[in-house]
Amino acid sequence: MEESSTQKVGKEIKRVRNQMGLSQKAFGKLIGRSESQIGAYENATTSIAVDVLFKIAAVAKINPEELIAGPPKKEAKSGWDAELRIYGLEDRKTVMTILAVNGYDVGQHKKQVTPTGKSVAYFVHATDRKENADTSK
Repeated sequence: MEESSTQKVGKEIKRVRNQMGLSQKAFGKLIGRSESQIGAYENATTSIAVDVLFKIAAVAKINPEELIAGPPKKEAKSGWDAELRIYGLEDRKTVMTILAVNGYDVGQHKKQVTPTGKSVAYFVHATDRKENADTSK
C-alpha cells in the first residue's frame, strides 16, 4: 500500500526534527505548536497547514519542498566531459558511434525523472581522452 501525502510529510517532519536533535516538545516550542500536535503531524493523524510547513522549513533552514519530496538527491560526480539526453535508441547508437570514432570513451546510462523512479530518461556520456582525441596525427 502506498503512503498518503500526509504520511510522507509526517515522515519528513520527523526526519528533520531528529536531524536537529530535538524532542517533539522542543521542536513544537520552536514552531509554536504543542508536543501532541507534532506527534499528530509525524503520525499523519492530522493534516498540516501550509503556513506550518513553511514555519518548520524556516526553523530547520531547509526549503519547504523538502518536507514534501524529501531531501534533494545528491548526484554522484560523473567524471564525464559531456552528457546528452537522447530519446531514441537508434539516435543514441548513432551519437555514440560518432563520438567513439572521434576518440571519445562513450557509454550510456539512465536517470530517474520522477521521485518514484517509474519514469526514466536515457543519456549518452562521453569522456575526452586527450591521447585518444588527438586528430593532428
